Amino acid sequence: MKIGVCCSPEMAGRAAAAGAEYIEPAMAAMRGKTDAELLEYRKTAEEAGIAVDGFNCFFGGGISLYNDPEEVVRAYIERNCEIGRILGGKYCVVGSGGLRRIPDGADRKACEAKFIEIADCIGTVAAGYGLEIYLEPLSRAETNLMNTVREGLAFAEAVGNPNVGIVVDFFHFFVNGEPLSDLDQLRQGQPGHVHIARPDPDRRAPTAKDVDAMKVWSEKLKKAGYDGRISLECTWGKDPAAEWMEAVPLVRKLFS
Repeated sequence: MKIGVCCSPEMAGRAAAAGAEYIEPAMAAMRGKTDAELLEYRKTAEEAGIAVDGFNCFFGGGISLYNDPEEVVRAYIERNCEIGRILGGKYCVVGSGGLRRIPDGADRKACEAKFIEIADCIGTVAAGYGLEIYLEPLSRAETNLMNTVREGLAFAEAVGNPNVGIVVDFFHFFVNGEPLSDLDQLRQGQPGHVHIARPDPDRRAPTAKDVDAMKVWSEKLKKAGYDGRISLECTWGKDPAAEWMEAVPLVRKLFS
């Protein structure tokens, strides 16, 4: 079990001081950086004794998943995977709810098929860079495509690429009101990755008062045999590092 935080590479040292074992920046924020700048980020993290294990927010601005030509989308994917390799990453999370949202009036079946095709492309390209890909079910407030764990598992199965799995993000799971019993569908190797915030619409970092409510999540993951990474993906206050000091060891103790 590894506990990390979603933050920018500039915060790597403070994340390490809080006991985090890795950071997970937004891939969209890494685009536009030169290779030299990316290598400097990696060096900063390594000198702090922490790794850039992976990335969230795979797609950012400047791309249309449903309208841009295939070669444009593939070139975007290639660059992201190259960025991941330069920073030493091991995985990428495909969330990006706004970009994957099915436009009003669009053919849902056609958009779903296109998203599955794109996810397969990401998985295939990423494998060549040593990166695993995890699709992220998001809250209904963020997107209208792939919201629940149940739907995420179905999409991953439809993609059929061994390098494409899913994320269980407990914040989205909570705000969607998904039944705990849906986590019983998880098989060995599922999920590929986990995001966590406390079970509250404010999406803040877990504190001691949240432990009892989160125990059921821990129990379900343990039942599924999960022993991978858990990233704190939260809404932070003015001093995120101070919150990490409490949240990182708390989550490690609860889920280990």
